[in-house]
Amino acid sequence: MNKNDCLRWFSLIFLPSVLLACAPIVDGDEVGRRIQREFERKTKIAVDSVDCPQDIESKVGNQFKCKIYAPDRKVPDGKILEVQVTLKDDQGDISWSVQTGLVNLGVIEENIEKIFETERLSKVKASCDGKFKIVHKGDTFECNVQEGNDNQGKVMVQVTDPQGKVNFQFLDNPDSTPQEEQPSTP
Repeated sequence: MNKNDCLRWFSLIFLPSVLLACAPIVDGDEVGRRIQREFERKTKIAVDSVDCPQDIESKVGNQFKCKIYAPDRKVPDGKILEVQVTLKDDQGDISWSVQTGLVNLGVIEENIEKIFETERLSKVKASCDGKFKIVHKGDTFECNVQEGNDNQGKVMVQVTDPQGKVNFQFLDNPDSTPQEEQPSTP
């Protein structure tokens, strides 16, 4: 093997790996901080941390997952949400969305109010405490209903699937059938 053959083999084997090592990367910690700020601002839910992969290749359309860790006194490790992240450009601009585990309480409140109006012929104001809630399949929580100025009640909401579909039952009538609702994700 002569000198030119050696150079050719060297360039075929080592040059691509050297160039790959020089490819621009996005800092996963910075992506996590951005998601945390935006998530807390949009949902008003406190976040302990966001965990994203490190050294993400800065390539338009590159997708990866991060995890949001939110405190919850009832769950030892808190609540965890998975986030799908997509790089919008090679400078680190991102778009992200929560795939499962986050319900829009405004949608649930509207559906409770519609059910009361159509099935009970009564107008109520429903309140589920907040804008969004982190939930997982099998979780339950209560919402309050106020009819006029005096009648107050509660509705038990149960999450039935990972996408946020729920059933709810009016607690003032324990024998009532659970009402099904469409997914309540944002």
